[in-house]
Amino acid sequence: MRKRLYFRAAAALLILLFLLYAGPRVGAGTGESFYVKSRQLQPPDYVGTLTLYHIVTCKTYQGSVTAFLTERAEAFNKRHFGVRITVEGMGEADFWERMAYGRRADMYSFFSGVLYEELLQEVDFAPETDLRPGLTLTPYAAPWCFSGYVKTTVGETDPVATLANGATGTVLDLRAWGDIQREGEMGADAAVAGAFTDQVCYLGVDRNTDEEKARACLAFYAFLLSEPTQRLLPSLGAFSVRTDAPCPYGNSLLLDMDRAYKKVIVPDPFAYHTHRTKLREEAAAALAGDEGAKNNFFQRLAIVIES
Repeated sequence: MRKRLYFRAAAALLILLFLLYAGPRVGAGTGESFYVKSRQLQPPDYVGTLTLYHIVTCKTYQGSVTAFLTERAEAFNKRHFGVRITVEGMGEADFWERMAYGRRADMYSFFSGVLYEELLQEVDFAPETDLRPGLTLTPYAAPWCFSGYVKTTVGETDPVATLANGATGTVLDLRAWGDIQREGEMGADAAVAGAFTDQVCYLGVDRNTDEEKARACLAFYAFLLSEPTQRLLPSLGAFSVRTDAPCPYGNSLLLDMDRAYKKVIVPDPFAYHTHRTKLREEAAAALAGDEGAKNNFFQRLAIVIES
């Protein structure tokens, strides 16, 4: 009996010594919460805020591209812990005023002809999907959506789009046509103007954006190009830059335009910046009957499309 008591006492003492020595180490583990560690995401490439300027020189059939980008940025932020993209929309004059005061952004969303190449840095956009044939992808800018033109009988024609599409009568951009419809204009109809459009929206990275931020900007471009985002473009009446993103347009005119844009004719965004003022002047003169201006227009148009 006494031996049994001694044995139990010795065993209890050994257990007590073990707990006193090893207990704190077992409880502390590696010093990390298992709950937190089991739910920890991969460390982000970049942690901080990125600014995106959207320069409003064109508008889509309906809605706001700035609002669309803001919603997409918020969705991107939720999927990329530690990254916050803020979107600011502005007109072209306000944009250049900001630039004059040194208020640059990390990246820019802009339509053809608005920015010059030297403002941006060369990056590898490397889209993982095929873009529509004819769309321009450069190391300085990559397209993420576009709009276009219709021919109709009302409104004031766009001279460049009229001549470039070989159309007659009045050619309007989609937003102008949408506004006419929303105002209840009766007796007017519209059809596809042609495959040419200069209303392509690009994303570019500022030349002063550092390498770490630039990688985050490229991740956002990939997000804009993803099928879920591209499938949302009909909410703007805009067109996908992908060849394989089915877009459920509820408007027969937009459906016809989407088919007509299977191969798009677009100007180089930076060559267009150089020539767009002269193109508009020559197109207006050509429509007024100046054959010399008409010849000059098509020679210049060939330069900006082939660049």
